[in-house]
Amino acid sequence: MIPKQHTSDKLVIQVLAGGISHERDISLKSARRVADALAEQGATVIIREPDGHLLENIATDRPDVIWPVLHGATGEDGALRDILALSGVPFVGASSDAARLAWDKSIAKTLVSRIGIQTPVSVTLPKEAFKELDADAVLKIVSSSLALPLVVKPARSGSAQGVTVVSQLEDLAKAMIDAYVYCDVVIIEKFVEGKELAVSVIDLGAGAIALPAVEIEPVAGALWL
Repeated sequence: MIPKQHTSDKLVIQVLAGGISHERDISLKSARRVADALAEQGATVIIREPDGHLLENIATDRPDVIWPVLHGATGEDGALRDILALSGVPFVGASSDAARLAWDKSIAKTLVSRIGIQTPVSVTLPKEAFKELDADAVLKIVSSSLALPLVVKPARSGSAQGVTVVSQLEDLAKAMIDAYVYCDVVIIEKFVEGKELAVSVIDLGAGAIALPAVEIEPVAGALWL
């Protein structure tokens, strides 16, 4: 959503930060940096929590635009964006439909594969199916079919939440348990070592524009896709 023409001296921007997900602390840090950068450009910035007072605060603050800087469920699964759209205030970021599709990695993998983008070979295992079947037999056939090393990760959560690189078969079960803590659907994926790149896309109303690629370098350990 694009803000209407602003007539006052300063743009009023409400930054949403925090929340109750596992990634609350990261959200607060990210939001602080966003708020500082916006203030340096002359905007009036108000930082708010996405809590029970959200709609009341929107009515009180009367922002020209809302900037969600939320990580994890609610902030990234499209639910909050549906509410923001109903409020009538423009907001920064993906639409609720796009957020829902991207939030679930198993769905996102299917969608990008359909248009020819390669993703690592994987198996998606809901928690209930994993419990009902012979877990040991399932893990053995998965590891033999995909071949170690593997990456185990929640289908829905932050990119590093509950992620384990498994090099030995005896570590696979624990990796599954750790991932199920964050989500009831887990992806077991073929490990691919390489560089991790992030490419942001922005649309100011004249069409999507891809910003320069940024390489993400970890403090330690290997990268995976």
